[in-house]
Amino acid sequence: MKRCIVIMMSTTMALGAMAADTVRVAAIQCPSVMGRTEDNLRTITGLARKAAAQGAKIVVMPECAVQGYLDPTTWSTWSKQPDADNPVQHVAEPVPGPATRTLAHLADELGIYLCAGLIEVESNAFFNAQVLIGPDGAIRAHHRKKSLWTPGDSTWCTPGALPVQVVDTEFGRLGLMICYDFHSMPPLLAKRKADIVLYSVGWYGPNEKTWFSNLFPRRAVIPHGFDIVVANWASPTEEQTWPGRGHSCVITREGEVLAMTEDVHGTAVVIADLEIETRQNNSVEDIGADRAESSR
Repeated sequence: MKRCIVIMMSTTMALGAMAADTVRVAAIQCPSVMGRTEDNLRTITGLARKAAAQGAKIVVMPECAVQGYLDPTTWSTWSKQPDADNPVQHVAEPVPGPATRTLAHLADELGIYLCAGLIEVESNAFFNAQVLIGPDGAIRAHHRKKSLWTPGDSTWCTPGALPVQVVDTEFGRLGLMICYDFHSMPPLLAKRKADIVLYSVGWYGPNEKTWFSNLFPRRAVIPHGFDIVVANWASPTEEQTWPGRGHSCVITREGEVLAMTEDVHGTAVVIADLEIETRQNNSVEDIGADRAESSR
């Protein structure tokens, strides 16, 4: 597997010591193999340590990074049928559960906000979930994917019905979103006054770099006025390919891509410094008006 690459950029300063009014964020890009929970946890643990060593205070993992989302090279997906090739019952965990406890110890040790994607079970229902763990090891937010992607998770996953997750931190209000949720959640996150959205992704589709550098910011970021940390999956090797992998990035609320990896396989840690800009004193209507005015 390709070695970790650390990409660091900032709009305000050369990366080194952080300015007092910025927060260093990291988007982790990595493969995750279906059903190899222990191996996946070792991978994301090592990458989180690399991000923290570079000063990151908010670290975001891809969609279903703990147990694996699907295998696009063979089009293998999870199934609710116990006798199927990939029974989701064998890997799903409660929240809190063993994986979140492991990640809680890691966040506490490193003193970071850690956002991870996993497959959750509750009362025989399965969810494509996301947790935000604080630097004290406590779960601060818990999101279940609301907009399911038909080929990927609609056959085994129950749509989430938890309230929109936005929590106060010393770095502003952090919101959670998973992949296909971009169809419905950006205005809901804006209404809850999210300052930074932590976006766990397992993207499949055309446009790849163009999507994250241009189309996605115009559609889901700029109109809603939040910064976003995009952690996408990657293929394990160069030979294993599918459209949509890679190009994890950090995007400002103005749509500027602060940092993006060009890699689509192996692992990468994408780091950028975001200005801490809260909008708690502004209404969503004010923000929308400001965006409309600036685009004229």
